[in-house]
Amino acid sequence: MTRLMGRMLIAVVVLLLPWAVPATASANSFVYSYRCDGKVVTTPGPEQVGKLCTILANGPADGQVHEIRMAIRQRSLGYVWMRATLYTTNGKAESHPFVMPEGEFELDANDAVFARGQAGTQVRLMTWNLLGGGTLDGKDSTGENLKQLIEYVNEVDPDVFFVVEAYGSETAILQGLNAGRSANDLYNSVPITVAEEAKYRNLWLFTKLRVAQRYTERPEITDFHFGGAKLLLPDGRPVHAFAVWSRHEDSVFAPMHHAVVNTQFGKPVSPTIETILGYDDTRRNAQGQAILQKVVPYYVKDDAPVIMGGDFNAWSYRDWTGQFANARGHAGLTVPWTYTKQFADAGFYDAFRYINADAGLYPGRTWSTMSGFGVAPARIDHLLFRDSKGKVRVLGARTDVRRLPRHQGGYLDQEYPFYSDHGAVIADLLVTGAGPGPDRPVVMEKPEYAPGAWPAPPAGTPVPPSELSATADTYKPVSGEAGRAVDGDPFTYYHSRYPDAADPTVSPAQPHTITVDMGRERVLSAVRFLPKLATALSAAGNPVVNMTGTPLRGVLEISIDGTWWAQAANVTWPRITGPNDVRLNGVKARYLRLRVDNGMGGATAIAEITPYE
Repeated sequence: MTRLMGRMLIAVVVLLLPWAVPATASANSFVYSYRCDGKVVTTPGPEQVGKLCTILANGPADGQVHEIRMAIRQRSLGYVWMRATLYTTNGKAESHPFVMPEGEFELDANDAVFARGQAGTQVRLMTWNLLGGGTLDGKDSTGENLKQLIEYVNEVDPDVFFVVEAYGSETAILQGLNAGRSANDLYNSVPITVAEEAKYRNLWLFTKLRVAQRYTERPEITDFHFGGAKLLLPDGRPVHAFAVWSRHEDSVFAPMHHAVVNTQFGKPVSPTIETILGYDDTRRNAQGQAILQKVVPYYVKDDAPVIMGGDFNAWSYRDWTGQFANARGHAGLTVPWTYTKQFADAGFYDAFRYINADAGLYPGRTWSTMSGFGVAPARIDHLLFRDSKGKVRVLGARTDVRRLPRHQGGYLDQEYPFYSDHGAVIADLLVTGAGPGPDRPVVMEKPEYAPGAWPAPPAGTPVPPSELSATADTYKPVSGEAGRAVDGDPFTYYHSRYPDAADPTVSPAQPHTITVDMGRERVLSAVRFLPKLATALSAAGNPVVNMTGTPLRGVLEISIDGTWWAQAANVTWPRITGPNDVRLNGVKARYLRLRVDNGMGGATAIAEITPYE
């Protein structure tokens, strides 16, 4: 249907079945179509369900600024699968990708028209825990990582940069950000945590916006954990910005990994969801209550937008609802996280999840870029906003977990693929009112298109473990023999010795090789490699995760006779616990040999190697 919503605002709400005929858009509004796998269709049909699609908007090219807001909803289930806010002056716009849902859904779309100069101001936000002020927690004493970190932030070019773990790097960061900038593009440095010793100067803000007031420590919560400032947009309107670092004790990363792995393979959920939720209850929930009920109301007396950025050390409750129970790494589990729900109940929106509505397609992992992402996607760094007057639009948001291309391949990159153990979160907001609208490209997250709690196995039939044997050039006796990689048990694993420069003949450095004998020559469709899944308990009985040994880069070789070898594929894998498949497309071989050139921690560990024929 089409209805008039107010001056110069048209709302078009189209009820769609995947095979229904959409309503006709009225005059002066936009017409919508869908691009799925490169094919443009007016109305999606059953063949588009499950495909990666975008929405195309076509409308007036009248030189004015048109704002288009759209969402794909399944109202009967309460699900939103896609949101987008787009701006155009030429009458054409395209949304970011989403997965076409099955069954009845709606496209909600509306457009508004603004005169040039009256669309609003784009504001880029960035939040990041720098890990010891960019020193990799003291592991880099050369200053090179901090130098590269500053170069990366300059590329992002945020208007407001929320820093956690500044720890003495704040002067170097300010100088590095302002070097070579014009006078109207300089950053202001806003200390949040005030301390004489660098190791206690935790929270900091860097911003191009004018600083009207700094919000100092309140008795309800220390400035080590929370504080902020009133900032002024170019037209003088205020926004309130707060930096956050929530308690990191009682991390749920290992318990969630443990619970998902056990559930995935048919074991009881352990720890229980109730136990896992208790980790938030220990200290974090009390901090949230102090922030929301005491500190923010003390400082914020108007209806200006409020933004928060930081390391919340807490998972998003929106990611773990029933809507995403079958997303990769969720294993059917739902978790009603209490800490982050407090902020949502207080009117705060999660910028990343708001614009990247599908937690399966856009998991947004931020922990841990260094020690591995585990099996359950951990998104613990957040940009939140509250907007009581409906003036804020989320244009785009992304997470960064990899060094810039020019910083890759060096000695730091080998062990530290990002500049910190946390990913960075970046979001582009627009505050409506005076301003040209979006004036630079919007940041966007790339889809991680891997539907299903566990990726479907490759085509073909798995070779039974009873027909496989394995040898390796290095292994840990008793607990890490090569045969454990072909025993059919995902909870056992092959593990190399750790490299030992003093005795390289027994404990060699990488590359490491593991060779599988399939008993006879076979025609192979693929081979699946499963990194080690096993979780352990600490002395206190708490789950721990150790992804050391997870392969990252290597070569798969094949042989008929075990003497002459041919390279079948170069292989690279993410730092995520889950199956990694190599397609072989009918290759003939009896032997498979994986050479691991780079594994986490310098070791090699594999739970299962499964050939398919």
